[in-house]
Amino acid sequence: MSVVTRSLVRLYPDAFRVRWGAMVEDEARGAGWKSWPNLIVGIVDMWLHPALWPADAPAQRQRRVATMGITVALAAWFLSHITAEQGDPLSSSVASGIMHGCTTLLLIGIALVAPRPRPTLSATITLLRWGVRRLTVPTLLGTSVVVVVHGGIDPTASPPTLRAALLAGWWIALGLGAIQIPRIFTGVGADAVVPPHAGRLRAGVWTLAAASATGGATILGAAVADGGFHPLGAAVGVGLLLLTAVCAGTLRDLRELPSVD
Repeated sequence: MSVVTRSLVRLYPDAFRVRWGAMVEDEARGAGWKSWPNLIVGIVDMWLHPALWPADAPAQRQRRVATMGITVALAAWFLSHITAEQGDPLSSSVASGIMHGCTTLLLIGIALVAPRPRPTLSATITLLRWGVRRLTVPTLLGTSVVVVVHGGIDPTASPPTLRAALLAGWWIALGLGAIQIPRIFTGVGADAVVPPHAGRLRAGVWTLAAASATGGATILGAAVADGGFHPLGAAVGVGLLLLTAVCAGTLRDLRELPSVD
């Protein structure tokens, strides 16, 4: 049981484990398996509230919230892209127009929350090195799919195995890219990027919340319109609304932490 407890504690963010990990593990080990549900809830709660992690300086918290904002934006784009590729339930011009507007809001939100690269050669080299390290695999995978498709192979007329492989490769490339981009900003550190100030950070998170809420409501409404039901659209709509809740929680955390200013 101690192995399971130790493994669960390791799932907490590093900043939390450094400060309180030993204490949490001792308490959980004393409670035995009964502590596991609380540990899992605590893990999820901590990852959803990066502004509350122990920090040595306000800029460290700002950088964490900025990374969270980029993650939310990419997750929202990925979910919206899944629905758009399926055609339904966004076949109406009104719903399609609203989703284009949401995409624009996501881009604005990313621009607001994204850390600013430092204007130095060493910072540029660091960012390039991390970009190559994190994005080489998804870029090569996505490029390979595009080359195959544009090389004369029609996915709709291809054998089912090849068609499935191309679709899987494309979506895996997009998913990996969405996962790896935030990891670039967590890896480069303060020497390469400057986190946004608190006002810009709040504006960016508000923008991302508006985009996720509008997109989620639009897709969910279209999924159940006219007495029908589109399972994928409904799932994506709920997912976007959950991302809105994450943004709302972060805004609340920022209000309760005046030190981030």
